[in-house]
Amino acid sequence: MHPTSLLVAALVMLRRPCARNQAAASLLLARAAQHTALSLAEREACLCLIDELECEALSAPMAQGTKTPRLTAARNAPIY
Repeated sequence: MHPTSLLVAALVMLRRPCARNQAAASLLLARAAQHTALSLAEREACLCLIDELECEALSAPMAQGTKTPRLTAARNAPIY
């Protein structure tokens, strides 16, 4: 999938922020960051957004019992 499509899908997920949508957006951003079609700065921006989403998820109350996604492995995956 083209990185532009992944980025648009991530934006759609973040229009209605909930734990599931934020996790999906993080995964989409991680996939987009693996593509060489993006510049280094664009890939870094994706990774920064993932970090912000993870921090936000960690600071959210755990009353719902949801787990936050860990995307370290996705960040270390090979770039296409």
